[in-house]
Amino acid sequence: MRLFFAVPIAPESSAALSALCSRLQTQRGWHWVSERNWHITLAFLGETDGKWVQSLSELGESVAATSECSALMLDSLQWFPSINRPRLLAAVAGQAGALPSIRKQLATGLRDLGVNFDGKPLRPHVTLMRLERGVEVHDLSLPPCDIRVDVETLALYRSEREHGETRYRPIWRRDLNPLSPFH
Repeated sequence: MRLFFAVPIAPESSAALSALCSRLQTQRGWHWVSERNWHITLAFLGETDGKWVQSLSELGESVAATSECSALMLDSLQWFPSINRPRLLAAVAGQAGALPSIRKQLATGLRDLGVNFDGKPLRPHVTLMRLERGVEVHDLSLPPCDIRVDVETLALYRSEREHGETRYRPIWRRDLNPLSPFH
């Protein structure tokens, strides 16, 4: 199973991202990521034996139980991996908020379990579109982005192929703790 821990995007933020996407002039070879697949990845595990699902869910429970809700701003649209070699378009958060702490707890737990994961630095973003190989982008200018994302839930997702389309399904999820009134 291809698994990853991520923060789901709430409906209000999805609506704002969808409205932003509608302002972009698409070109041939651009493929929008389905809104139901939008998320912010915290730990990508890749192909993982199903025997780990229970332990991973328990790790998620432990991390969620010690993490508070927060928010971050998706404050720019960016071409990944770079403007010179665009392969995907993402809404990116300039400041990661509480996500580094959650990511660190997940990474520690994954190492303790002996589960492999992608150790790339955290770069919080929502992938909006992927480009076919060889497609050139003729106009690299992008509209401004200023979308709040509430970080309220942690989920373990499974990537599946369904009718020729990739779909990310949460196999475990838990709400984070509400902010204390003293925050």
